[in-house]
Amino acid sequence: MGIMAKAQSTTKLKTALKKAPKKAALATKLTRKSTKIQYLEKYTIASIVDYLAEKHNLPNKQMKLIIESFYDVISTGVKNGERVPLGKIGKIYYSVRPARKARKGRNPRTGEEVDIPAKRAMKVPKFSFSKSFKESILKVRARKS
Repeated sequence: MGIMAKAQSTTKLKTALKKAPKKAALATKLTRKSTKIQYLEKYTIASIVDYLAEKHNLPNKQMKLIIESFYDVISTGVKNGERVPLGKIGKIYYSVRPARKARKGRNPRTGEEVDIPAKRAMKVPKFSFSKSFKESILKVRARKS
């Protein structure tokens, strides 16, 4: 190892040692921040992106791309007929509403007979909340309006 190589390796080592306490401080700062729950004033996509970007120390554009790709994964799964889990909140899926035949009905006001047209089968998006989420909602106090 030459003199120049030793000098470069020692300067790299010194800079790494200087940065190490900063990284450790940043890690403790992030863990402290993540345990503390902050409430947003408004729950909009923009405010959620801002909050998550700040919490995870990422630029807003990158966080927005992450959230959009998350939406894409969910919608693709639902379109493929899967029940897509959303963490502790629940599952999103679709069910097929069967077709209905044309039939006769009555106008409740006049009593005259009315033709009700046929309806085709439809895919209807649905969401089922998890038991733990329902129980946690029951524990929350209602806000006074």
